[in-house]
Amino acid sequence: MTLLQDMIIQGAERFPDREAVADPKNSRSYAQLAEASRRIAIWLRRTGVRPGDRVVLMLPNGVDFIAAHFGVLMAGGISVPCEANASAATIAAIRDSCAPRASLDAVTIIEALATRDGTLPDAERTTDDLATLMYTTGSTGRPKGVMLTHGNTLAAIQNIIGFVGYTAQDREVVILPLSHSFGLGHVYCNLSCGGAVYTEPGLTRVGRVLRKVADWGATGFPGTPLGYAMLMDRYGEIFQERCRNLRFIVVNSAPLPPSEAARLRAMLPDVNLMVYYGLTEASRSTFISLSQCGLAYYGSVGQAMPGIDLRLSDENEVLIAGPTVAQGYWNDPEQTAAAFHDGYLHSGDQGRIDEDGFLHVTGRFKDLINVGGYKVYPAEIEKVLLEHDAVEDACAFGTDRVEAAIVTRRDVSEIELSRFCYQRLEGFKVPSRIYPVAFIQRSETGKIIRHAVAAQCRGT
Repeated sequence: MTLLQDMIIQGAERFPDREAVADPKNSRSYAQLAEASRRIAIWLRRTGVRPGDRVVLMLPNGVDFIAAHFGVLMAGGISVPCEANASAATIAAIRDSCAPRASLDAVTIIEALATRDGTLPDAERTTDDLATLMYTTGSTGRPKGVMLTHGNTLAAIQNIIGFVGYTAQDREVVILPLSHSFGLGHVYCNLSCGGAVYTEPGLTRVGRVLRKVADWGATGFPGTPLGYAMLMDRYGEIFQERCRNLRFIVVNSAPLPPSEAARLRAMLPDVNLMVYYGLTEASRSTFISLSQCGLAYYGSVGQAMPGIDLRLSDENEVLIAGPTVAQGYWNDPEQTAAAFHDGYLHSGDQGRIDEDGFLHVTGRFKDLINVGGYKVYPAEIEKVLLEHDAVEDACAFGTDRVEAAIVTRRDVSEIELSRFCYQRLEGFKVPSRIYPVAFIQRSETGKIIRHAVAAQCRGT
């Protein structure tokens, strides 16, 4: 396999009638998925798309998204997945950045899938050519297009398959956005091995999702710490009952607090709980099975995957090199030079590596709070707040003093929380203000939008 689209082409040859992808309304076998993607590719070439052109995907999670993504690749294009609920300003910024030749949305996908005749010209792409531009929003708020080649993604897929142990018998329910590497990566893994994927957008229909996990015989159910916390808090018994036969759970996108790892393990003791660390720019750099390693490692994100060179800078910044590392940011030499230099991706994460080679991520440099010359990382504050049984979610922020926002499970006073923090933190790290809020603003993949939370609390 040298190109990403090879996985569905080969799947159609090996097991044409086996179910490949499904959503609440549709299901496609491997042969049907390959044929749908071929039709889309022919339509794209007829509309002027040539190898190397960018094609924006404006589709929600579902079988059409997956067919469209592979169709772009079959046409030789570069797929640019966009979040289904992205703002008009974000979409405009992405379009300005990548200058797409075409778009696939709810209207054009119908026309593309109706294409029946025609021969698909050879795209003549190689493993070193770009496959996707995954747009992320950095600290500047400006979208950055992460350039991922076929080879980058295939290397990451092989690492995940090897660690998780995917087989043709796996069936995975994926509610993560396919516009991000976490969700799309799990689609790739199953299709590479002959498995199946059921997908829908998020946990808006929790009952339907959990029924599918049980009735469909799902073996995997990847998610974010926030998503699992919500399932355990609000749907504990039904979550436990319908997910107890899973083979594995993979958690990513944000740190999994040790207390939440313990809760998950207690609820689903027979399910292999795994965590990995990686950015869009360097997917799946470390992996760990918390079920196998046990309580002592609940704060770790694991050891480096095969082929990954993981080390720390003099300032304890996590540096990553290897075949999964992206080529830089599209049309953005300044940001590329800042993050990719000296042979490594400079992650922006602070961490430590223990004597056994396990990485512990301790914070983000851009989130650093400087309190009278002392460095404070919000992740440390959030970890302590989340240990309090009244706190469901937390976000710490600040410039020259620490502040925090919390979502609570029950009534709790700011004085009680401050005392709790003083017992566990140095005085300068204790939040000077703790704001109760209805929710913590996060991205689709569960990452805290810290500047938005700060503005919400301060009324700015």
